Order: sequence, then structure tokens, then C-alpha cells
Amino acid sequence: MNKFPIVEMLAFYCRFERLRKPAWRPEFVRQMKRVRSCHSKVDGGVKKSYYSVETQAGEIVNLVYNEEELTWLLESPDAFPGHEIDRVLALIKRHKHLPSRAHRIVPYRFEIIPKSLVNRKVWDTEPPLVNRVQPYRFQTGRIPSTQAVDIATRHLENVMITKHLHYVVETDRGRFYHLVFILDESDWRLMQEVDEQFFFVK
Repeated sequence: MNKFPIVEMLAFYCRFERLRKPAWRPEFVRQMKRVRSCHSKVDGGVKKSYYSVETQAGEIVNLVYNEEELTWLLESPDAFPGHEIDRVLALIKRHKHLPSRAHRIVPYRFEIIPKSLVNRKVWDTEPPLVNRVQPYRFQTGRIPSTQAVDIATRHLENVMITKHLHYVVETDRGRFYHLVFILDESDWRLMQEVDEQFFFVK
């Protein structure tokens, strides 16, 4: 897998719904102004990243990213009682030589929603991993910044000690790419360009 190039990825996370395409509810959206501090640690064998974020509205929000479950949580629920984090847009940087994993994964936009909006069934059965995150926008050394406008296919592959999340995305340039997210490394890699004729979409 290391022979395939690492992608600079804006990824869209959605914990409580299976959305085919990213969508935002303006009344719940917070835009990140700056990350005040961040760090990573292993908690009970699970890699987690912790962030203190200042929003453009001046709020201070403390977030936790669970790298194994691909979920974003409020670190201090008491700060927003009766609310949950959902629909997060985060940058996963290509370069790994940073102070911590938290410095590599940066939340830019997220929603804080009332728990009353959450379908109660998801508390017991949340969407599968491959539906909790998807490519939003990406670039490599050879491919300029490109928007993913649709997901043609997606599936999860168990590989020894980790999981690979496979996506074939259609871009705003009308091209198709096979992208893979490697769970334990938090790497997005570009496998290949795919012929659109295989998907019968045109």
C-alpha cells in the first residue's frame, strides 16, 4: 500500500445519518477560527485526538476525535447540554512529520445539534465505518484540488490488524478515482483513476 501516493484530503464525517452527499444545516454550523491547542493520546487502547477550538462566533468548543470509531464528540458535554457533534469537515494533511496526530487532522467546520434531532435508533446501531467518513475534496502532487461530487461505490476491507475503507469518487472534473482510507494510519491514498464506463452513470 505504501507505493500509492498519500492524498491531502478534506473529509466529511457524519455520525448519525447515511448521507450520499455532504449537506449542512446553517443554524447548527460552527466555523473554526483557530485551533487553540491540540494533542493526541491512547485511551484504553484507542487513539484519540483532543482539540480546543475557537469558532468564528467566539465560542470555545472542546472536541475529541476517536480514530478507531471515526466519531467526533464533545469533550465537555456540560458546555452544550443536550447536544451532540455531527457533520464534521476536517483536513487530513498529507505530511506526517508533525508534533502529534492531532496536528495532522484539523476540524474546519462542524455542527452542534440538539439530541432531539438524532434518530434514536442510531444510539444502538450507528452507521458502518465506511458511511461515517467520505472524501470531500482532495489533491496530490499531480492532481490539483478536486471536489468529490458523488460516491460511485464504497466498501470496507478487513486487512490483518487494520481496516481499509475503499471509495470510488466522481469529481467535479468528470473523472473517477479509487481512494482508500487506512484506518490505523489515518492515511488517504490514491489507488488509481477508474474508467467511468464501469459504473454506467452516463
